[in-house]
Amino acid sequence: MFGLYGAFAKVAFLTQLEYRGQYFMRMIAKLLGWSSGFILLVILLNKVGPVAGWGLYEILLLYAFDVLSYSIAGTFFMGGFGKLPRLIRSGELDGILTKPVNPLIYLICTKISAGYTSNYVIAGAMIGISLHKLGVSLSFYQLIWLILDIAGASLIQAAGFMVTTIPAFWFLKSDGLYRLFYRNLTSFLQYPLTIYHGGIRFLLTFLLPYGFINFYPVQLFINRQEGVPSPVFLFLTPFVGAFVFFIAYRFWNKGLNAYQSTGS
Repeated sequence: MFGLYGAFAKVAFLTQLEYRGQYFMRMIAKLLGWSSGFILLVILLNKVGPVAGWGLYEILLLYAFDVLSYSIAGTFFMGGFGKLPRLIRSGELDGILTKPVNPLIYLICTKISAGYTSNYVIAGAMIGISLHKLGVSLSFYQLIWLILDIAGASLIQAAGFMVTTIPAFWFLKSDGLYRLFYRNLTSFLQYPLTIYHGGIRFLLTFLLPYGFINFYPVQLFINRQEGVPSPVFLFLTPFVGAFVFFIAYRFWNKGLNAYQSTGS
């Protein structure tokens, strides 16, 4: 069964590489776009100096964690859930539900995106450069934990994609929810949460746990504990990621149960 899903993903990925010129132009555009984000952040921080005691490379590390986890989640979830409202309205979802496979995994594998490759390169390089500039040398176990943190952060990002688009099963369109509860709120993650009002920190920790994407896990590697309710929060990202993704999966199943086929 897993081989079948892998075959679906491979076909979807290679299909996007069919027009290689277009693909590489897309990669260059993304490379320039995300690189400009890092460059603007560097320029800004060089002008204003440390933000709430966080220096340039510490904030770049926050940004890189966000970009990398977003890109991993986007590779597997943005294609399917970004198009979910259209799939519901057009009845294309019927074709997925009639397949003798798990609908969520099938949707992920057949809508996989090849457009985030450059993001991995940029964010991965920035994590390595930032850790080096901060004098952080990761042990084997810290490297394993770094991978687990990125995986957990990616699950949180994926859950954000899912939960803000699944309401389309009831409302047919959910663009506003996606912009309000995902895109707008995750923009706070570019800077340490300690610069924001306590209500924002509470929201992004306990209600919509986006703070576990970068703010809490990054502090584990740079030996900080600012704005952390408890030292255990530095270790929670993999577990929070698994938990919120499970909640998103249950919400997905509720959406499927509420779905009314178009009959087409």
